[in-house]
Amino acid sequence: MFQQGFQHADVFVIRDVHPSYRKGMQVFWWYGVLIAFVSAFVDSYVTLYLLAFGATNLQVGSLASISSFLAMLAPLIGAQWTARLGKRKPVFMVSLSLQYFMLLLAVLAPGVISGPALIPVLIGLMALRSGVSGIGGPAWTSLAGDIVPMERRGRYFSSRKTVMAIVTMFSVPLAGQIIDRIGAPVGYQLVFGIAVGVAAAAVFIYGRIPEPESAEGRRHEKVWAALRQALFANPLFLRFTLIAFFWNFSTQLAAPYFSVFQVEVLKSTPAIIGALGTLSALTDVIGRQVFGRVIDRRGARWAFALCTLLIPILPFMWIPLTRPWHVIFVMIPNGFLWAGFDLSNFNLQLELSEAKYRTQAIAAHSSLISLANVMAPLLGAQVIETWGYDGDFALSGVGRLVAAGLFLLLLRPFWRGPLAAEQNGTATHHG
Repeated sequence: MFQQGFQHADVFVIRDVHPSYRKGMQVFWWYGVLIAFVSAFVDSYVTLYLLAFGATNLQVGSLASISSFLAMLAPLIGAQWTARLGKRKPVFMVSLSLQYFMLLLAVLAPGVISGPALIPVLIGLMALRSGVSGIGGPAWTSLAGDIVPMERRGRYFSSRKTVMAIVTMFSVPLAGQIIDRIGAPVGYQLVFGIAVGVAAAAVFIYGRIPEPESAEGRRHEKVWAALRQALFANPLFLRFTLIAFFWNFSTQLAAPYFSVFQVEVLKSTPAIIGALGTLSALTDVIGRQVFGRVIDRRGARWAFALCTLLIPILPFMWIPLTRPWHVIFVMIPNGFLWAGFDLSNFNLQLELSEAKYRTQAIAAHSSLISLANVMAPLLGAQVIETWGYDGDFALSGVGRLVAAGLFLLLLRPFWRGPLAAEQNGTATHHG
């Protein structure tokens, strides 16, 4: 009944689409719903789980850096595995299964290990969880590009991400309430355990997606040669990736520490953080709808440039906050702008990468981004020690602003001219 109702409303965006796409688009949509619930129960509370066992700022920053280091290597492994196998779906399914097996081990670890050794073990397991997820990332992105026809990507991913944001909006505070009622750390363990169960269902659902023939085929080149070929196939994609490296470095200077700032400085509880996450998810829903239409009307470049110009304001907004509820003023634009960024960034990666080398190109892009994410949190921890949270947040905002200017010069989305026309033509060709 639900399936028929959704089809009638065309939330899957499959009306008049070729029948060969329909099942994949529907199943991929439902997979997104389940994984949104899982992410809502986990992502907002990993840092708080570590803090509940006495983790320090440096240890939190170490988790972010180790996770990013593993995530830097994982896409290279995943791309090579995908190229040799000639299939993308099995690679992602194994990656997803390993990701939540590591989470399950992190839930069980406190029952086996105690004392000073527990925090390093939890950091290792959570870092491995993030790392193995990167193995399937390039395969997931490449397959997503084939599941959905190009002319439907804006509307489809907007619809899918909107529903995922709605699920997140209700799930994050639900998890926070469970944790508050049961208490730490058992509340976190219960929430994570529920997430593992739903993740198993998500793996099963993803397995039902029909995998179309890939333009990439099977390859046996050495990983570095394949990645170099993929990156240099389109110079615009290479420059985009290099600027994205600096953007993410600037973002990760502060990103791991917003939750710590809420707990240590603003004295927020898990329930308050969950409620604020709901507000961010609500504005995320609105952002998906708005930017989905903007991308269809003006293009991914225009939406991407607009978001990157406005997002640098956000870290500065944290500086004057003194009460937990003040975060409301950050969460409202935060969800809206990052929704536009994520949607347009995803479309740009599909647009700018050569279809023939897409898995390797996405792997190279992800690895460089992860390299930035390795270094930035450690530097951020040192900046906080020296200049405090205010100095770290300000430095992050300035760096994001510089990167936004570089994106603007590269993509030239707000004006038309010979270079912009040439780039648009190139992007269409490489889509």
